[in-house]
Amino acid sequence: MSRKLVEEELKLLQESGYPKKAIKLYVDNANVGTIDNPDIVTTYVGSCGDIIKLYMKIDRANIIKDAKFYYLGCPGSAASAAAMIELIKGKTINTAKKINEDDVLNELGGLPETKLDCPKLAIAALRKAIAEYEKTRGRSEI
Repeated sequence: MSRKLVEEELKLLQESGYPKKAIKLYVDNANVGTIDNPDIVTTYVGSCGDIIKLYMKIDRANIIKDAKFYYLGCPGSAASAAAMIELIKGKTINTAKKINEDDVLNELGGLPETKLDCPKLAIAALRKAIAEYEKTRGRSEI
């Protein structure tokens, strides 16, 4: 489900300093959606007002089998959440806990200076989801 941007919008994203990968994730709506029977669903609202709703499917070995998100916010938030999900799919919960804002930023190839809080939003949503998942499982390791 790709979003259709006019040429001028793409040009503005490029001129604003968004790298190619961030633009591609945003345009392609990468990892946007829901999951049937998710193990955890959480919503995180950033200080900027952007919202990420994160869905995760986790198996008995604590491996993140799938993750998707919905968002209300800027292209930086969308790209950051999409990149974060690329980093956690197939990883254990403990490995996902170690992923940080710099990992997301590196996965994207950077972001405009005014959007450097966007990876923090994605990681905060992930940390909240993991904490809620572990709480429902009777352990809190965060």
